[in-house]
Amino acid sequence: MSIFKTNKALIIVGIFTILVYQKCYTQMTTIEQDSIEIEFVKNNKLKNKYPKTYIGTILNGFRITVLEVNVKTLDLKKRKFDPNKFYLVSEKPEFQYRPLDIFITENNNDYSRFELVTKKKPEPSSKMQETYNPNIKDTYLDYKIDGVSGIIIPINLGSPKFPDKHVFHFKPKVINDSKILIYFYISSDFIKRGTLYYGNEEIAKTDLK
Repeated sequence: MSIFKTNKALIIVGIFTILVYQKCYTQMTTIEQDSIEIEFVKNNKLKNKYPKTYIGTILNGFRITVLEVNVKTLDLKKRKFDPNKFYLVSEKPEFQYRPLDIFITENNNDYSRFELVTKKKPEPSSKMQETYNPNIKDTYLDYKIDGVSGIIIPINLGSPKFPDKHVFHFKPKVINDSKILIYFYISSDFIKRGTLYYGNEEIAKTDLK
């Protein structure tokens, strides 16, 4: 066999190996109950290119990590999507985190936030009266894991002197094929890995940056 043929064979084998490797490590999960498919894309630190979240001050030993997923409906038709089913379970120590904030983009448009919802009526002085909606179910509560401590970050709509703290969830939104950014407030720097879930389904194990 000539050197040319040998090199050509090696190139073909190399390309095939790369394609197989990428296919094996594509983390795609089908949620039959919701008729959606979720693909885990990446995990990253909060950067300036990402939409701004409501959390301002980051305490020592805390950080915001952003998990990016692609969500599409199985029949490619628009239907209501419930982002409250997302949560993160860290390893060593084991904590369960609910999302701090969630953004979505479709058709290469700018990111928009899933509407925040609170079941506690804001104080009259709050500028976020529209977030009060006790009728939208907080489905995150359906998936709390027994024996695992839950980390919840309330957002203060008041002032340091007169706090008005709320734990927000999100209003479902009609989607089709969308990129979604899920923000988590991680409680300590030594937590390095975790698992993203949607309902009872494991979406991806990932390093936490």
